[in-house]
Amino acid sequence: MDTNSNQIRGRFARFGAAMIGFARRMTRDEGGASAVFFAVALLMLTPMTLGLVDVYISTTQRGQLQDALDTATLYAARSSATTTAEIDTIGDAALRANLVLPEGESIVESNFVLDGIKVVSTAAVTPPGISPQIWNQQNLRATSEVVRNSNHVEVALVLDTTGSMSGQKLTDMKTAAKELVDIVVQDIQTPYYSKMAIVPYSMAVNVGSYANAVRGTPKSGTNPTGGTNTSPPYSKFKFTKNDGTVLTNTNAWPINTCVSERTGANAYTDVAPATALVGHNYQASTSTCTAVSAIEPLSTNKTTLKNKINGFTATGVTAGHIGLAWGWYMVSPNFASLWPTASRPAAYGTDDLLKVVILMTDGEFNTQYCKGVVSRDSSGTTNGEEINCNATNGSAFTQAKTLCTNMKAQGVIVYTVGFALGGNPSAVDVMNSCATDAKHVYLPGSGAALKDAFRAIGQDINSLRLAK
Repeated sequence: MDTNSNQIRGRFARFGAAMIGFARRMTRDEGGASAVFFAVALLMLTPMTLGLVDVYISTTQRGQLQDALDTATLYAARSSATTTAEIDTIGDAALRANLVLPEGESIVESNFVLDGIKVVSTAAVTPPGISPQIWNQQNLRATSEVVRNSNHVEVALVLDTTGSMSGQKLTDMKTAAKELVDIVVQDIQTPYYSKMAIVPYSMAVNVGSYANAVRGTPKSGTNPTGGTNTSPPYSKFKFTKNDGTVLTNTNAWPINTCVSERTGANAYTDVAPATALVGHNYQASTSTCTAVSAIEPLSTNKTTLKNKINGFTATGVTAGHIGLAWGWYMVSPNFASLWPTASRPAAYGTDDLLKVVILMTDGEFNTQYCKGVVSRDSSGTTNGEEINCNATNGSAFTQAKTLCTNMKAQGVIVYTVGFALGGNPSAVDVMNSCATDAKHVYLPGSGAALKDAFRAIGQDINSLRLAK
């Protein structure tokens, strides 16, 4: 482009100079009236001729500007940038690399703006000019627009609300989680949506109004023989506690809306509850478990999601594997029929779809269940409220690792955040084992670092969302 333009300019400049010189010689020939007339006409026609050259060069250069801007806009759109400032920097550099201007001309405008899932750009360059400037020439301008490659996003945020999270830690977690909602859930939900679910957990997961659908509608009364239970469960459960106390019909424990692990052949799968019910939950008082906020299925409503987070309280011990399982269930198509239509996750393998689970904990998974009651081999409680049998599925950490392996096999991306773990080897091990890879593991030691970790995860999810 630079060579061709300069060659055209040089040829017509030499032509103009030659014609002007010829006209001057002709005017000195006093005997040639026709020559004078020709010379005057030529002096008038030369600027017009050169002006037509300007038009030609301008048209050519405008086309080259458009081509360069289209290329730069496409390049910026294909990047992982998530802000207008980043997009503008990338686009401007690409434009300058692709547009070679003749000497004396320059780019006077270059703007790249991120508008939802589109990159919109404008650019202008100074006009060419080899003719006398008998009219004002405007800058040459071009515009371009590219719809970014994108993906639908379904994210389940699994958050530790156990007693150890009380005070400043809970405050920091709420702030970080709400900021993550703002980063992940986009204001524009077409043509690609971005949804988030919230799963708070402590000694179990409170499923609220979904309890009967996932663990079965309780049969009325108390189980007929101590120490046994069935699925679906009874409304009350009598059993022998680990300290030898035998519960009777009078002091049998009531069922609540919290749930424990699923057992049996589908303990570590995401098959629908209609195929295999999840575990039920009994406590001496329903107030402890149900003090945990209930789950919130996938939503595009930022206010709803942040209000859920604001309502968190810190209580109880840590059954992180149950929270993890419910993070998976929230994005599993096998659980879709449970939720309102707008909250139903799409099928595995859907084009342009990311399924993500983010697990956050501040400590060791120390609570598991036998027959819907905290098992005697749990280390999280020492108040004699355990049943006199070991956990049906074994260690909470082992359960968590198996769940992670199976959900990752379904294409679910897993991030783990171990908050102020203090180097606890078991907790660090499950963080590393569960995450998709080492880049998806975060071990923040302070509230500020927790916010940074959640922000980095949100930005990474957006980068994946915009990746080709």
